[in-house]
Amino acid sequence: MKITDGVRAVFLLPALLLTSCLYVSASGAFGSYIDPATVSRIVPGESTKGQVLELLGPPEEFLRSEVLTSLGDDASRVSGAVALGNRAQDAFTYQLDTLSSWASMLLFYNHVRGQIETDLLVIFFDPEDRVREVSFRTVSRKP
Repeated sequence: MKITDGVRAVFLLPALLLTSCLYVSASGAFGSYIDPATVSRIVPGESTKGQVLELLGPPEEFLRSEVLTSLGDDASRVSGAVALGNRAQDAFTYQLDTLSSWASMLLFYNHVRGQIETDLLVIFFDPEDRVREVSFRTVSRKP
């Protein structure tokens, strides 16, 4: 029995298309994990800068009062956590960014999706190095 070109194409075409398909999933986290139970142990007016460092470790970012004043109009700097103004002497910032992404790649069609979730903790201190305000929030966005 002789195999014709048409029969050969019927078997080879699906095999060719299947080898050109790809599905990829990836995720990663950048920053420090922020435990809400630990954050609840920080009491404004009572907790000190040293106690915060013992509970959470070193911050991702430490802002001095002169820097806070210069950032007063930049609401996006701390992702809108709080309006800065002149309300604090110093601030600690802790942040965790978690990225999840998926991609489907076919011969003639590609689709990529992703999501970024950010946990942001900003702790403001008064001139006596006591916690003045704690701001903790989670934001999800699609890139």
